Amino acid sequence: MRTGSNNIKIKLPYKPRGELMAVVREISGGSRLTAICEDGTGRMVRIGGRLKKKMWVRVGDIIIVKKWEIQGDEKSDLVYRYTKTEVESLRRKGLIPEVIDRV
Repeated sequence: MRTGSNNIKIKLPYKPRGELMAVVREISGGSRLTAICEDGTGRMVRIGGRLKKKMWVRVGDIIIVKKWEIQGDEKSDLVYRYTKTEVESLRRKGLIPEVIDRV
């Protein structure tokens, strides 16, 4: 990530890989949470082993999730969590889908 005037490089979901933007609705415990994805579907999200200690997630955070190949409409894995600065930059550029921005 570069700092400066509007030169922030921000990771975006890669659609061909099944990644979606989502907002956290509820922490379920056991490295699991519930999120509303940009397609309007509520999914159970799993925080993988390498991210458990690195990525602390709270209710209301905007995240990137990757749908599972099997049970893709119900379950997904956490890929990335946006910081507050990144969220504000995405809002200014209009890149956050309305479905999750109003939640």
